This record gives sequence, structure tokens and C-alpha cells, in this order.
Amino acid sequence: MRGVVSAGSLLALDLLGFREVFDEIYATSAGGVNAAYFLSGQGRRGMTVYFDDIASRRFINPWRVFKIVDVDYAYDRVVALHLDEAAIRASSVRFLLSVTDAETGLNELLDVRARPEPVPLLLKASSALPVLYNRRIALDGREYVDGGVSDSLPIARAIENGCTDILVLASSRWDVPMARPGLWMQTCFYLMMGRRHPALMRAFASMHEAVNRSRRLASGDEAVDGVNVALIAPGEGDRAIGSTAIERTRLVRGAYRMAARTFELFAGERAILEALFETYRVGSPAEPGATPGPVRVGAPLRPGGS
Repeated sequence: MRGVVSAGSLLALDLLGFREVFDEIYATSAGGVNAAYFLSGQGRRGMTVYFDDIASRRFINPWRVFKIVDVDYAYDRVVALHLDEAAIRASSVRFLLSVTDAETGLNELLDVRARPEPVPLLLKASSALPVLYNRRIALDGREYVDGGVSDSLPIARAIENGCTDILVLASSRWDVPMARPGLWMQTCFYLMMGRRHPALMRAFASMHEAVNRSRRLASGDEAVDGVNVALIAPGEGDRAIGSTAIERTRLVRGAYRMAARTFELFAGERAILEALFETYRVGSPAEPGATPGPVRVGAPLRPGGS
């Protein structure tokens, strides 16, 4: 549900006409869904999915112990019904989706346009949350779980692939390091999935290392020669969106804040954005005390850049 934040940023980029300026998009879990709707030209639909379609106990139910988050419902009953898969495959933008191999615990990047499987199935594999969903998705004889277990935002992989100008859209604050998963979390993971997949257990126990490397790269604390990184993220004073939040008003406000922030950074005309969000009953256009998120801007993004 926290993905509604980056969905707001992508909606702004879509409205600004930036859909085809990127060479490649790297995404994980909810970010993968957002990227799919962005590439298909359905940015508005992709954002409203959060507060119109899945903000309910049908999707998230803490009393449904072995399937607290019903990923099947989200992808089979919602995303699969209206995502324009043909538009994604026809896009000139390479779409790389982060997943974790359940057997090896290693991260893989699936080239969505080159895969024969339906796009919603690939997206489901990247969002198969251990513990909360507790299922693996089979693709071509391999089983996968959420890409966040091994690499939630593969900035380093993008750099290895030759990307030089990178825009990072984060759904949570990145100015605080992620701690190692606590004993309780590791115990839950072990009981639900880790004891059957020891390599996956090791990946989960060390996932904070990959996250913190990505945060350093995104914030500019770790620089790579010849690579420019811009980061758009929630900042101090922004009200956090929980990963299992279903309060519609909070979700809409979270999307609005990042959409408005993205428009401001690119000097976009906000009238269309204001009119659009009025239909979503945003309420107050900004929360008291909200401050701009951290932004590091390198070379300007341009068609043909990476």
C-alpha cells in the first residue's frame, strides 16, 4: 500500500509527458505495478487502484493468518482485468522487474517485454510477500518471491548495466538506515518459508545491506563516477504510509504529496493535477508541517539518457 506514494510521482511524470524519455525502468513489488501502469499510459488507473480497489479487508486482513495480504486477489481480480499489457510490450522502454529466486535466494531482473508469461503474473512474482502472502510464484520451472527480499531497489544493477542518469522514486524516507531484521521477524520468516529455503532465509536476514547500499546511492552519500542520481522521496514531516494501510484519505493524501512535489521539481503547471485530485476528494492539499522530500539532482534527464 505504501506504493501509492511512488504511484503519485509516476502519475505526475505521465501528465508531464515523460513516459518515453527513459531508456530503462527498474522496479520491485508495488513499484513494478506502478511502472506497468505508467508504461501502459494508465497512470491514473494505476494510482487509484490503491484507494479504490484494494483498500479493503478483501486484500489485507490481519485475521487471515496464512494469507494476510491476498496477492492473488490484487493481481488476478484487479490488475489482470484492466492493465493494458499490449501497450507495455509495445513500449520502447525496457522494463526490468526485480524478483528473488526462492531456491538460491539470489536476485534476478526479469525483462518483462521479453518474457512469454502474462505481465500480471510477472508482477505477482515480484510482489509475493513472504509471511504476509507466504506463497511462491512459478515461472519457467523456477519459483520466485518478492524482489524486496534480495534487492528492493536495484540501483546498483542499473549502474552495472550502464545507466548514467537515474531518477529514483521512493515510497518511504531514505535518510534513515534500515536495521537488520529483528529476531521476531526472522523467526516468522523461518517458520513460514525459511526452514524450507535456507538460502532465502539468509537473503532475508541480510536484506538490509542491499537496502542501505541503495539508499546511499540514491541519496548521493555514495557516488559513482559518471553517474548522476536524482531522488524524489518522502521527507521529514511527511506522514508515513504503512505497508498495510487501507485508510482511503491517507492513501490519497500520500499520492497527492508526491505528485505535487514531482510537478514542482519539473516546473509543471499544477492546475491539471489539482483538478484531478479534487475528484479523489483529497481534502486539504497539504498536511500541516509537511516539508519537501530529499532531492539530489545531477545532470538533467533527457531523451536518450539512461
